[in-house]
Amino acid sequence: MIFAFGYYMISFLVSLVNPFWGLVGFVCSLLLRFQDHYPQIMVIKPFTFLLFGMLLGCLLNKEKLAIANWFQDKLILALLVISMVGLSLLAPSELVNETYLFLCSISLYFFASRILQSPSQFLILFIAMAASISYLAYLAIIDINLNGELSSYIDPRSGRWQGFGYYQNSNEFGQLMITTVPFLLAIIMASKSLILKLLSIAMMLVMLFVMIQCASRTVMVTLALMIVLTFMLRGKGNLIKKVIIGASMSLLLLGVLTFMPGPIQERMSTVLDARSDESFQGRTRAWGYGFDMLSWYPITGVGKGQWMEYHGLMPHNSYVQIMAELGIFGIIVFIWLLLRSFTQFSPILVNNSTTDPPSIELDLFGDNELEELKPDQKDSDVILPEKEVKQIDNFSRTIAIAVLVTFAAWLFYIFLGNQGYSVWTYFYIGLCAAVQNFLPQKEIIQDKPLFEESEY
Repeated sequence: MIFAFGYYMISFLVSLVNPFWGLVGFVCSLLLRFQDHYPQIMVIKPFTFLLFGMLLGCLLNKEKLAIANWFQDKLILALLVISMVGLSLLAPSELVNETYLFLCSISLYFFASRILQSPSQFLILFIAMAASISYLAYLAIIDINLNGELSSYIDPRSGRWQGFGYYQNSNEFGQLMITTVPFLLAIIMASKSLILKLLSIAMMLVMLFVMIQCASRTVMVTLALMIVLTFMLRGKGNLIKKVIIGASMSLLLLGVLTFMPGPIQERMSTVLDARSDESFQGRTRAWGYGFDMLSWYPITGVGKGQWMEYHGLMPHNSYVQIMAELGIFGIIVFIWLLLRSFTQFSPILVNNSTTDPPSIELDLFGDNELEELKPDQKDSDVILPEKEVKQIDNFSRTIAIAVLVTFAAWLFYIFLGNQGYSVWTYFYIGLCAAVQNFLPQKEIIQDKPLFEESEY
């Protein structure tokens, strides 16, 4: 209790001085969720408390924030307006509460896109996240060893492992365990530091052990997608070679599945027989009801957060949920937002060349320089070469690939989940926007210095 309270106090104060370390503390607090273990701490409203600290810290240190023209800003603002209009017409009593919750999620997009400005910052953030998740996995292992089947970390209905409080669901807890896998894989494959490699392997083994005990089919498929995409994107050569690499990894993962415990194989086999899977049938019925809602209110939707008022059961599909609640314009803007996020990675998708050997060096003090165009430098003032291609250093490319894989895997996971408005969806969209802060978006030649160092 005292540690948790101290954590929130220190994170709040740190965010006032350095928004980056404040963001690390804020994001890790969303993972650790001390309030689930110590309900008394809710008296200070932890999320609101740290959110206020982050907003104040960004205001005090606004000169340190990234300045760029993100089209995602306009799309997210459009989503907010669409949700407010729908609520005003169909559920005005929920307008204030639902809008506040949406703004809380959107704030994670703002913090990630403005504060994260170098590959080192991405890596530090995800190592801190991995440490937090490993700690939660450790708590589950210890509690189950002490209390056996009576542990709160075991679902009495299915015998599968689950989390505590907010994560008291096998699927959500399992997904939490694989959140940082792409970054840990990047460290294991590309870092020169043996200590960093061993630390990453240890954390991954603990988290994957717990993930297997959760026995979530969706999470296992998502993990396989992460691994396949990582090797495909890191591979050299053209698209055909990358597809061959992906197919080879898929076959390897199928081979690994044959050595998994019997219950795991049995659960995974049901993926291929959806017609006899009651869980999947229930999901498809919910999706059909979502399309019914769209037919009733095609323009406004039924209103953000109002699904349960019309159906009574969760949608189990974030895209169907947004479509039903925000209408046809809402889902179009949301899909547009996701597609726009993928365009941030075009430099690594069209250019495989790097400027240095494959290695990752962790810069704890954020000394990596960030190159930014000066505010008065316009695209029209930049001379574009005909043949010269600006290469991307391996560190930046490795981190960008990890972000891309994490984002793609999350979008796959929420296809079967209810995360359309969660803080994590907009956090990952913010990570994609922040990639623009260190990846070259244009190949340019300069006759005079056009760049300035980051304040971090």
